[in-house]
Amino acid sequence: MSEAKQTARFRNKVVLISGTGGRQGRVAAMAFAMEGARVLGADIASKESAETTRMVREAGGEMISLEPLDLANPTDAEHWVETAISKWGRIDILYNNAAGVGFAPFEDATIEHWNYTLRNELTIGYVTTRAAWPFFVRQGNGVVLNVASIAGHLELSGFPGVAHGVANAGIQAMARMFAAAGAPHGIRSVSLSPGLVKFDAPASYKSPFRQGSEPLWRAAAMGRPGEIMEIVNTAMFLVSDAASYITGTDVAVDGGMSGIIWHR
Repeated sequence: MSEAKQTARFRNKVVLISGTGGRQGRVAAMAFAMEGARVLGADIASKESAETTRMVREAGGEMISLEPLDLANPTDAEHWVETAISKWGRIDILYNNAAGVGFAPFEDATIEHWNYTLRNELTIGYVTTRAAWPFFVRQGNGVVLNVASIAGHLELSGFPGVAHGVANAGIQAMARMFAAAGAPHGIRSVSLSPGLVKFDAPASYKSPFRQGSEPLWRAAAMGRPGEIMEIVNTAMFLVSDAASYITGTDVAVDGGMSGIIWHR
């Protein structure tokens, strides 16, 4: 092991990160592994998640991943957690990152859009945390990081995700509930709410919000979209020992979008 990893803040910590086939999950997996963590990833997207594992290993990090896994399914979530326990004997950090949105404006949305979003943004974090909880309690410590969105604070005008804001407000509330339940057991829980983040996607990538988001981030204090590493750096601080007195709260990483009303 390199000297850098020997002195890293997450040396030998076991970190479970969901959604490692996506951009935040991939960057987070690499960042934690480069600071000495043992990373277990998972995603429903098999090819992308396996590619993340390959990239981390080629960079000298320690990572395994299970795919395809539907972590909103309790059986899959329990299998994921038990894999970490079987291999490393413990879990230190649960990074609830995976999410999925049913895109449709309110007037066109069906109950399927609503249920899909709640299941894949809100329920998924509940299910994975329930699976990990007995091991956190037995250890007498652990950290749960729940990735939400500023949409949990402010509705994003023009964003056609009918249940997105509702689900992310729920994630923030759920993180507080985990913190209250976990405090007697030495378990911390926080939520992290990114704002609009720069996405260098190929031209073929289709998003219902890709066009028209610039006026929102230009109105933020920083006047630019966030970088994905800025989100991950904040996450790493919140789950580190340096944040040992932070629990039961939400941290907005949004360049000032949710905190300032501008007079232009």
